[in-house]
Amino acid sequence: MTDREELTIEKERLPHLSAFLIVCMIWGLSLVIAYDLLDTGIPPFFLIAVTYGIGALTLLCAKLIVRPSPAVSRDEWRYGILVGLLIFVAFGLQTVGLVYTTPAKSGILTVLYVLFVPVIISVIRKKLSMRSMGFALIGFTGVLVMSGVTGGDGSLNIGDLLTILCAVAFAAHFVTLEKFSSRLNTINFTLVQMTAAAIVGLGVSFALEGGSYQGMDLIGSWAGLAFMGLIVTGLGFFVQTAAQKKIPSTTISVMCCSESVFAMIFSWSLGYDEVTVALSIGAALIVASTVLSSIYERRELIG
Repeated sequence: MTDREELTIEKERLPHLSAFLIVCMIWGLSLVIAYDLLDTGIPPFFLIAVTYGIGALTLLCAKLIVRPSPAVSRDEWRYGILVGLLIFVAFGLQTVGLVYTTPAKSGILTVLYVLFVPVIISVIRKKLSMRSMGFALIGFTGVLVMSGVTGGDGSLNIGDLLTILCAVAFAAHFVTLEKFSSRLNTINFTLVQMTAAAIVGLGVSFALEGGSYQGMDLIGSWAGLAFMGLIVTGLGFFVQTAAQKKIPSTTISVMCCSESVFAMIFSWSLGYDEVTVALSIGAALIVASTVLSSIYERRELIG
């Protein structure tokens, strides 16, 4: 591939990269909003069900508006349900973890998937990409440095452990999404994902949280729920699904490291955490890994 051809590819990816970076900022803010919603008495799995239910309705409206809108294919149902289950597991672990940890720490530990993605890909391809691992290690180093602002003594609680497991699920989600998104309709594929996550979330909530519904303040939380459903979930995952048609999951996962930076900024501004030297250095490393991956990652998408 010539330098001119590579430059053309990067220009085509630039809008997707820019849009997804904005999504990462929104996801960073969402950790703080979800933390506050849980504090109002909304159970974790019910929060997931409502959030993804609103997201599914948002995408359904988009599907009805877009003309012509193709019917959902068999592959879109099959693979959408699979990815939707991975989304539920990942966000389920993250949301339950938020009950026991802070938004900042959740954002930091969640981006451990930046290491898990290239590991999973290496297992699939039986070939290790040293450049991808290098970018991931830069981002992970930033995560380790930033972890000093939240733990103090570095101890882990049950919420932290659940969040680390959620990072593994997110890594599997990124890789699976990349594998199937290129040949499926973006709206249909994302709609099935959201619907599957909402239905499973509602079922798990009825089974485990039915007795907690009386303590919820849904009316007072409508703004936060609308933001989580419409913007964070519906729009956010639509942009991610569209972006992963053009951008490798290694690049996407490293870009998502910026989510932890935004989570720290919002968490600090709202008084949940303090800004320290460790935060500044860690944030700089994470941003550097994101920029380097976006510029130099040339690996082909998973087929």
